[in-house]
Amino acid sequence: MNIIERAKSFVESLRTLADRTPEGWRVCPYCGSRATIRNGSYRRRPWGEGGREQRRMQRHFCHGCGRTYTEEAADLVPLSRYTRAVHRKVIDLHQHLGSSLRKAVEWVRAEIGKQGRYLHWHPLAQEPTAEEQCLLSVRTAERWWAQAGRAAEESIPGQLEGIAISGEMATDGLWARLRNGMKRVGLILADGVSGVVCPPAMAEDEDSAASWKRLFARVEAAGVSLKQINGVVSDGAHGLVSYLQQALPWVHQQRCRWH
Repeated sequence: MNIIERAKSFVESLRTLADRTPEGWRVCPYCGSRATIRNGSYRRRPWGEGGREQRRMQRHFCHGCGRTYTEEAADLVPLSRYTRAVHRKVIDLHQHLGSSLRKAVEWVRAEIGKQGRYLHWHPLAQEPTAEEQCLLSVRTAERWWAQAGRAAEESIPGQLEGIAISGEMATDGLWARLRNGMKRVGLILADGVSGVVCPPAMAEDEDSAASWKRLFARVEAAGVSLKQINGVVSDGAHGLVSYLQQALPWVHQQRCRWH
């Protein structure tokens, strides 16, 4: 199952969950028995895009297997104080707009908590009390980002199988300083026509052929045949040129306009 099929399957699972009727929740998800009864409820107060919400979560007890379960909601993330939309908005602000996680969290926190920068946008608005303020933190957003990264890491094998690749690729490296003081470069390859981004690879440098070999190995593991690649646009990284000459001699390498 490639990455597009996996995304469609995920969205379909949310639709199925949203369309589940009260009668459907009487079926035990563990053993399939209909010998179930309501078993109390509890309240959740997740933060959504419109602010703090009140949700009643119905619990059920199954006489067939003796287990309890709770009705789920498609827009809620299990064990999270924030809705799925808030999770995705923070990550999207960071990835799509290129803002830092700190700025993305500050923006979303102001919107949903009616605090911080929101008071600059609405000078007549009343500042919420300490109990009413949203406490979304950068560390929470970092945890969401890490969880998304682990899921992406696990799905690399075969994630691009069956997806059309033009063969005209572009590549570059992005240097980053890690918390322990080490510097690493993230190497990435993308389809210059369709915009499909292949799984990246981290390396100590971009001047060795071994670093680029690691990147193309990940691309191949994702389901892209290296024989499909016809051209690569890049800067003048010596390691890339060396790797292409050794392993992919049929690939045409060209400097980008900037370089």
